Amino acid sequence: MPSHRKNLLSPAYLRFRRRLVTSLFLMATLAIAVVVSQFHTSYIERELAVQTQTEHYVKAMEAHVLYSIQSVDLSLIGFANAIKVLPAKQSHSPETLSDLLSSRGSSFDSDYWITFLDAKGYAIASSTGANIAGTSYADRDYFKIHLDNSHKGKLFIGEPSIGKVSKKKLFFLSRRVESAKGEFLGVVVAPLNVDRYVKVFENSLFNSDISITLVHGAGKIIARAPHFEQAFGRDIAVSALFDNVHRANSGTYKTLSRIDNVVRIFSYRVIQGLPLIMVVGSNDTESARLLLRNYQVAGGGLTILLLLMMGAGHFSLRTYTKQEERELRYRTLYTASREMEQQLLANEEVRKKNEESLKLTALLFQNSGEGMMVTDAEGNILTVNPAFSLLSGYIEKELIGHRAYELTSGRNDKDFFDRMFECVTNTGYWKGELWQRNRDGEEYLVSMLVNTVYDEQGNPFRYVALLSDITKKKASEELIWRQANFDALTGLPNRRMFHEHLRQEMKKTDRSHLPMALVFVDLDYFKEINDTLGHDKGDLLLKEVATRLSSSVRSTDTVARLGGDEFTVILSELRNAGDVVRTAQEILKKMSTPFQLGDAVDKQVAHISSSIGITLYPEDGKDAETLIKNADQAMYVAKQQGRNRFNYFAPFMQEATRVRMNLVTELREAMLRDQLRIMYQPIIDLSNGAIVKAEALVRWQHPTRGLLNPAEFIGVAESSGMIFGIGDWVFRQAAREVQKLQALSSPTFQISVNKSAWQFRDDGSNYQEWLNFLQELQLSPNSIVIEVTESLLLETANNNSDRVLAFQHAHMQLSLDDFGSGHCSVAFLKRFSIDYIKIDPAFVHQGTDGMLICEAIIAMAHKLGIKVIAEGIETQQQLTALTAAGCDLGQGYLFSRPISAEELEKQLQKQCSPVNKVLDIHRTTCD
Repeated sequence: MPSHRKNLLSPAYLRFRRRLVTSLFLMATLAIAVVVSQFHTSYIERELAVQTQTEHYVKAMEAHVLYSIQSVDLSLIGFANAIKVLPAKQSHSPETLSDLLSSRGSSFDSDYWITFLDAKGYAIASSTGANIAGTSYADRDYFKIHLDNSHKGKLFIGEPSIGKVSKKKLFFLSRRVESAKGEFLGVVVAPLNVDRYVKVFENSLFNSDISITLVHGAGKIIARAPHFEQAFGRDIAVSALFDNVHRANSGTYKTLSRIDNVVRIFSYRVIQGLPLIMVVGSNDTESARLLLRNYQVAGGGLTILLLLMMGAGHFSLRTYTKQEERELRYRTLYTASREMEQQLLANEEVRKKNEESLKLTALLFQNSGEGMMVTDAEGNILTVNPAFSLLSGYIEKELIGHRAYELTSGRNDKDFFDRMFECVTNTGYWKGELWQRNRDGEEYLVSMLVNTVYDEQGNPFRYVALLSDITKKKASEELIWRQANFDALTGLPNRRMFHEHLRQEMKKTDRSHLPMALVFVDLDYFKEINDTLGHDKGDLLLKEVATRLSSSVRSTDTVARLGGDEFTVILSELRNAGDVVRTAQEILKKMSTPFQLGDAVDKQVAHISSSIGITLYPEDGKDAETLIKNADQAMYVAKQQGRNRFNYFAPFMQEATRVRMNLVTELREAMLRDQLRIMYQPIIDLSNGAIVKAEALVRWQHPTRGLLNPAEFIGVAESSGMIFGIGDWVFRQAAREVQKLQALSSPTFQISVNKSAWQFRDDGSNYQEWLNFLQELQLSPNSIVIEVTESLLLETANNNSDRVLAFQHAHMQLSLDDFGSGHCSVAFLKRFSIDYIKIDPAFVHQGTDGMLICEAIIAMAHKLGIKVIAEGIETQQQLTALTAAGCDLGQGYLFSRPISAEELEKQLQKQCSPVNKVLDIHRTTCD
């Protein structure tokens, strides 16, 4: 064997070869691991970059969607409040609601409109003017959610669907509409055209790898770009998205898209307070392609490397002496190759990141709906976006180089800006509201967000400001707040604001230990002013009352209007108890001073007064409701005592109120259980002693208190409204009875029925129904005499005389009760064609002077063609004097007390014999 062959096979050679092979294997393995590790790290960094990109993108899309939803919701709130303050009849009127919506329809863009649904889910009107009336939407989720008010008056966003009428792809925003009393009136709904979001999403796609999706919280897709038609309404409730949403309101995940079967990295955000999810996905195809290419390059490089290593080993085996030199060359080549490869990969990655970041930034900057301004560290404007130019009226060239503060309006003072700059300096961030002035000199309010960009040394380098015009929104919020808290007519705090002030003043009293007084003011005779002078003058009166009340109290006190003619005054922190009395007296004085209403051409003078109730805190009550009730009770007592006075609350008033409420309840039961009775007091013809008429008198057969006179319950019946039912029942009972009595005596026999003033005030004169009832009984209308008082006649003359004159037109006769006790003039007697006047019993009982007045009344009445009835005749002397004076008719205990219908029928059956033996005159027989 040759000697060199022996050397190759020597143990030293074998050891060297083993070490060489082992070294080559380890080096090859290490090289592959290093390259694979570098490529894997590059891939992870690529995915993180895509993730960051989608996170920024989803925030921008979220801001756009949130702003559009808030804009539409503001319109819903405005219309809901406008409908809420409508009068009851108008709030149910399709014409009124249609006018209300169509009058502002032009203020909406084509992306949404407003529709009002009534309480049963039927469409009433739409801001588009489309004929949708009668279309039922009761099956839609945006209507059903508001039926039981479980949504607590919040905005509801319904799932996407196809519109019943428009056939467009929509999703719906809705709010519950209530009346001022909390009555459910219906739902105001805004259908949003999904196309508006699709267009924005499509314009925001800077490459085909991006997908933008708006998803409803219930799982259905509202809008998507691309592949909108395929995605709309698709249910993805069971998906990776909702698995992540259940864990957190925002985040990132990677999955296969169900829409286009593309693997993407998705970032999502649940829009705060809304059932909406914003999702942005970015395809990682570029990362996979780059990784594959790198693997190919690396594989080729590693193959060449291994070949070189094998060649180097081969040559090292052949030329052992040159081993070190060849190994050194190999390492040098390997190092250079690796460094060059890493540099190429790094440069490519940085370039792509920069390009994508710049492209996205430019896209958002130019297409953002919010104004954006960038300044340097000194506040000099460097650039603005188109939205800022549209907001301010200045183009970019006009602003570059100017200081940002030059755009402010001057409303905000130096302290405001000092606080703003201090916040930016300390935190790098500021958010708030700022008044600015546009190019035309108009001021507008913006919501501004300022962020600081720092350089590598940590010093401020740039300031970026985002601005949104909120002038109209702020004005609308202010209007809505004022409508909710202040009276529209007088400008005073309304009932809601009054309750808030009252609670605050009570807390202040608890801290200061100084008492507080609540004053309840109710205007006397306001309804008469409203009815006689008209509602326009009534409104002027209320405004002037508000002014006078405000001038009667301290600037620290609160004057509020609760509604109608009711006002309250909160006198806080009283150091002197006499201040309450002085204030009450000042109010009484100013309210009783005549009011000059209208201008010089149409000036009217109104005379009113006020009744005042006063309660003290904490002596009279510990909570607001008790104080209000106490003040109202004290005011009620002041009215009962004659009006134009004030009264302090006392505990007995609560008992009186309780008794009155119990009496109301018992009276309602009395009507249901037939406990009312009618008694009849005969009216005598003084010329012959015959019973020719009778007065119907209502009584209450109380189960425990016995037979009650009208004075004990008529007042309660009037204030509770039961007087209408009682009056109608008395009339019908009297009509049935007069039918019997006319058959027993004469067709001219009459029964007098008393008419309550309350029935006239509230248009309770249902004389047409009474006439129909008399016709059913085949009775003449003059069988019934309507008996009224002087005060009622005066009040009716001031309000609506047609209510009284209607009885004459119906051929019913009128009797004026208690004549002489009021202020009725002779002109009223002629104006209302009075048939009978009844002399007040006080004159009959006053002896000689009273009889002189009776004689004068009788003479005057006969001159006017009116017959006279004397009430309360109790003695023979009174009867003789009245007969001598020519009085026509009489009634009183001398003849008969009030008796039952059966007893009256028996009296008439005996009409041929003397009716009353105390009459010492010739008696006649029945006709």
